[in-house]
Amino acid sequence: MRQSITIFLVLFLLSLNTYGQQVSLGGKVFDRQKEPVAYASVALMDKDGKQLITGTISDGDGLFTIRGLAKGEYLLSVSFVGYKALKLPVSLQRDEQLECLLEDDAVALGEVTVEVNRSNTVKQSASGQTFMLSAISMKKKDVLQALQEIPTLIVDLDTRKITMNDGGKPLVLVNGVRREGGLSSVRPEDILSVDVAHTASAEFMREGYTSVVNIKTKKADRKYTSFNGGVNAHPTLLFGIADASLEIGNSESSLYLTAQSFAFLNNKSHMKEITSTENSLRNLSYRRNSHYNDTYVALGGDRIWSDADYSSFSVTFDYIPQRSKADGEDLLTDKGTDAVTPYQHWRELDDKLYVGSVNAYHKHRFANASVFDLLWQLSLSKNVNRVNQTEDNEQASYTYLYDFHNSRVGISLAPSFQFHWLGFDSKVGLDVNYQFNRIQEREEIASTFKHREWNQYLYLDINRKWGGFSLAASLGMDIIYRNVAGYSDHYYNLRPVLNLNHRFSAHHSLTLNFSRQSVAPGVVQLNPYNSSSDTLTVSTGNPYLKPYHISKCRLAYTFTGGGFYIEPSMSYRWIDDAIVSIGEDQGGYYMKSLANQGKSTLLSTGINARYSIKRLGYIGFSLNYNHLEFTDIDQKNDYFSGRFYGNLNVKKFGLNFVYGLPNRTYDMYVRNYSSPESNVTLSYDISNRWDVSVGMRFVGWKKHIERHTDMSGYSYYYDNRFTNRGNILMFGVRYKYQGSTKAKREQRKLQNSDKGFRVISE
Repeated sequence: MRQSITIFLVLFLLSLNTYGQQVSLGGKVFDRQKEPVAYASVALMDKDGKQLITGTISDGDGLFTIRGLAKGEYLLSVSFVGYKALKLPVSLQRDEQLECLLEDDAVALGEVTVEVNRSNTVKQSASGQTFMLSAISMKKKDVLQALQEIPTLIVDLDTRKITMNDGGKPLVLVNGVRREGGLSSVRPEDILSVDVAHTASAEFMREGYTSVVNIKTKKADRKYTSFNGGVNAHPTLLFGIADASLEIGNSESSLYLTAQSFAFLNNKSHMKEITSTENSLRNLSYRRNSHYNDTYVALGGDRIWSDADYSSFSVTFDYIPQRSKADGEDLLTDKGTDAVTPYQHWRELDDKLYVGSVNAYHKHRFANASVFDLLWQLSLSKNVNRVNQTEDNEQASYTYLYDFHNSRVGISLAPSFQFHWLGFDSKVGLDVNYQFNRIQEREEIASTFKHREWNQYLYLDINRKWGGFSLAASLGMDIIYRNVAGYSDHYYNLRPVLNLNHRFSAHHSLTLNFSRQSVAPGVVQLNPYNSSSDTLTVSTGNPYLKPYHISKCRLAYTFTGGGFYIEPSMSYRWIDDAIVSIGEDQGGYYMKSLANQGKSTLLSTGINARYSIKRLGYIGFSLNYNHLEFTDIDQKNDYFSGRFYGNLNVKKFGLNFVYGLPNRTYDMYVRNYSSPESNVTLSYDISNRWDVSVGMRFVGWKKHIERHTDMSGYSYYYDNRFTNRGNILMFGVRYKYQGSTKAKREQRKLQNSDKGFRVISE
């Protein structure tokens, strides 16, 4: 531990020095109104302007930096559509910062329409891709509607969830900062670009994120009030989602309040469970009616103190109640005598989850462009779960009562420092985290589970570009101390990440990603007490479980041009010491527990493609073939995954549709199946403030879930068919209001020419 801390301290001290004879050139691009010009092309040429040395583009604030330059004479060229090109002779003898003023192009500012391939602009780097939204998407009233355009994301408007094409859940940031209040307050017209990192850096992997989405927005130049809200629901089924966001602010500060509620208060299903042990067979059929609700509220804000200092805060609260009632028939068969005993089955569940958090963030930029930031988080949660189950007939009665309270306290302090070191853009950070979990069961059992964990996480990120090549690498290390039910333990984890990209031309690039992730066991998995409601099965956790490791290597080729975005890819994943179910027959029942015994490999090949239809929208698909092997038990599974989607717009009408293949997942001894995703929505823009929609979810079939478990001496089959979750007709309405005390200056008229994607090198 001392050696690791010493290494990071040395790196920190080295960052304060200047190395070699290389110099850097940076600056800011802006116009006559002092507005930054985002994504301007910056080219550095020889002094005669005949040969390109290197280049980059300005970021969302108009800033650019070119590093690793030899001292000498150069010509700097800065250009952006709608402005006259700027050419500046530059003599570099030391690090220089320039102010680049772009003059309006009189021709472009006339009645002539300026056409920009905005939606087809893709900036490729080692860590991922940067997308610019089309003019159509920027006019949407909801930010999630706009994000549907990104070909690597899956956006579900009905649940308001964002996932990656491979099914992973990304960390979503706004301007590099966590927007704990959600995205409802983000206005599509303010989005400059969307960064998508397919492989998250080591900084975020400790939290379980494998990818990152960063939405960059422009700064406000006025006082403003913004409201965005909508409802999408089926009134009869009591199914739908409602959200609202109110934000007030100016160029220096903002304050927002957001709320969101998802509900399915009349969810009906027919269910079947078949449990088989060496001595008994249990066949349970029942009907269930469940109620689910998730209400989320957040209050937050930010403040720009100066050009060097920025702060933000948020307070969030999430309340998730669930209730269900079930009744049916349970047939218990004695395999020795073939005697069948029927029971009446009745089960009632009442579950309430409360989650709250307080978050504070501050960033300071030094004169040498280094950045120090600090994140502090406090999280509190409480879960109350009650189960009352009865199995009875005229001869016997069995009652199962389960009542527990699970509380959690977590606190985290995470400082980091960004700097330029030996030609690399670097970041070193520390995340100190403490959490305490307590599970208190009912007094009759008198058992209490306690879990304490201290986590010190160190990481280093480095980034660099050489011509058409770019590199993004990071290394994180966990130092974990924990006490589980009186058992103390400690261990170390390494999380390496390597991303390489080579841009062959404006339309072709190749990316290689490698990552190794450590996944810690959950609190429920560690709990050694009985958590089963099956009369033939006793299920317990294991306090001695260790983290398991997931390694993944991905190779992807990207082609952009002629309206196409095409990305074939191949990935190979291997898992060591996965947490899997184990068990043995105990005569009258089967004892199930968990152990670090799973090893598997997954080979996936696939393609992700999208075509932009001129001034109309886009259609796309993703398709993957997967070959999964569990080496310990010689089990092999082959299956396809993918989806077809599209968004088409004609005048004020919009059509959004998606069809996904059935979802199949496999674990050691376990096979899961979920019915296909199929949704379609037709929308109409009534005005600049209002739009309405009508759509259908689960088109053509009803939601269906299956689970098969096959172990030595034990098998389990679960079948859930939702009786009213099929062909659900949804009605929606959304309202957006924006008011300001100072009107923004007139923007240039942009149109999407849709002549094809182009890749921009950094």
